[in-house]
Parts: sequence; C-alpha cells; structure tokens
Amino acid sequence: MKRTYLIGGGLAVCSLFLFAFALNRIPGKENFNETRAKLVIRNVGHQLLLRAGDSTSRILPVKQISSGQFQLEFQHQFSFKPDTLVKIVMQNLAANHLPVNYLVSVLDCDTREVVYGFEINPQNNNLISCKGRTQPSGCYTIQIAFVDFEATPKANPAIYLYAAVAVSLSLLAFIGYSYRKEKQNVRPINLQNAISLGQYLFLSDQRLLTYGEERIELSDKECRLLELFAAQPNQLIERDRLLKIWEDDGVFTARSLDVFVSKLRKKLSRDSSLQITNVYGKGYKLEIIA
Repeated sequence: MKRTYLIGGGLAVCSLFLFAFALNRIPGKENFNETRAKLVIRNVGHQLLLRAGDSTSRILPVKQISSGQFQLEFQHQFSFKPDTLVKIVMQNLAANHLPVNYLVSVLDCDTREVVYGFEINPQNNNLISCKGRTQPSGCYTIQIAFVDFEATPKANPAIYLYAAVAVSLSLLAFIGYSYRKEKQNVRPINLQNAISLGQYLFLSDQRLLTYGEERIELSDKECRLLELFAAQPNQLIERDRLLKIWEDDGVFTARSLDVFVSKLRKKLSRDSSLQITNVYGKGYKLEIIA
C-alpha cells in the first residue's frame, strides 16, 4: 500500500509541474489581442488604399502608441471618403471580434491636427459626422483607440512554479497522513497460533494469510478449506469430505468447491513451493515442496 501511495504521489507531482510549465508556455492574453489588432488595422489600411485606387504603395508597420491605441501610417499621399473609412473600419473590427467601443482619428502628418474622426459606441450612440465629403489627397495618419481594451499583464513564470510546489507538497502531506492513518487502523496480528505454509503464515482465527509484510484476507469458506489442507499437507482430501464442511449452510455444489479452491490457489500463488493439486475424480491436496 505504501508503494501505491508513493507512486500516486510521484505521478501527481510530475503532472502538476508539467501543467505549470504548459501554462507558462501559453502566450499572454495581451499578446494575442494586440497582435490581432495590429493585423486587423493593417488590413483596414490596405482596403482604404485599394478604394483610393492605390494597389502598389506600402503600408508602414502599425505602431502601438499606448495601451489600446494604435497608429497606421502610409508611404504616399492619398484621398478618402469618410463613408468608406467608417465602413471599412466597422466591418473589419466587427468581423475579428475586437472591442466594440473605439475612437478613430485621421491626423495630418505635418500639423498633427485631426482632419476627420468618429466614435463607435453602441451604448451611447455612435458619433459619425461629415459623411459624403471627400478628403483631398494628403499625408494622413490614422489612429484607432479602443476604449475598453484591457490587456492582461503577463503572469510571472515563478507564480506557476510556486503554485505547483505548494499544491504538490499539500498533496504529498495528505498522502502521508492517509497512509499513517491507515497504518494506525490496521489491527495487530497475533502470531501465537500461526501455521507456517511455505513462505506464508496462516492465522485461521483471524482469517488471514501473511506474506512478508503483506496481509491477505480470507473469506470464511476459504479459511475453512485452508484449515483442512494445512492440517493434512501433501495428503489427498476427498471431495465429499471437503463438501461436508458446508452441510449446515444448505446446498453447496461441487462447482462451488472448485471456485473456492481456485481463489485459494490465487492467494497462495506468491510462493511457488505451494500448490493445490486436483486429483481427478477424488479430491484435492495441498502440496508443499521442500
């Protein structure tokens, strides 16, 4: 039993450390959101240039200028319609499950003044103005600020390690306590009337076999059968005599006898010098090989 507890505890500890390691390898939530936001915003710029008839100029890398605020820059000047910009932004952000509350500002590259902007906030009504007016060709920077963007700080890897160690130690302490409790509850063995059968000790009054430190419990019928075999080792015991053990218990068939003999064989199997052999048509005998 002790070995079982130790194996179980070792496996549990290994599993917890592997789980902590796996958690540490998972990218933080903020990396996923911010990376996705940059890709989506870059696609906004791509579609905006295509609508302006530009399919060749570069879209510069999207910058994150603060938490939840991103900036889109272009290689060349272009013109746009506010209606088109609003539609492209709303479609792309909605399709990629980014936060629904955001502000869009279009800035002049030189003056840094806001030449156009709008707000999407379903709870407080969207604020979109100046539709239908084409903005002249110029150098523009687009900023998108997500109002409800919440980046989850990346967890310190040590947290997972400390948690794994704490849980592992608690689990081992519980296993040790359970083993100790079980050991305390085991009834003491009285070896005064023990019968030696090979490497086993047979304690009929306690319905018990011992093999080293291992205890093997016997049922009432198994114990009564073994008492007969132990009293006459290496001697044939007729089937009828074995069956008479249970005369007072009602009907007990020969097949039932074979079943209980089979169970005894299994419980004595650790010692190869002990064998319960079947003498066909006559009975059984317990052979003890010296």
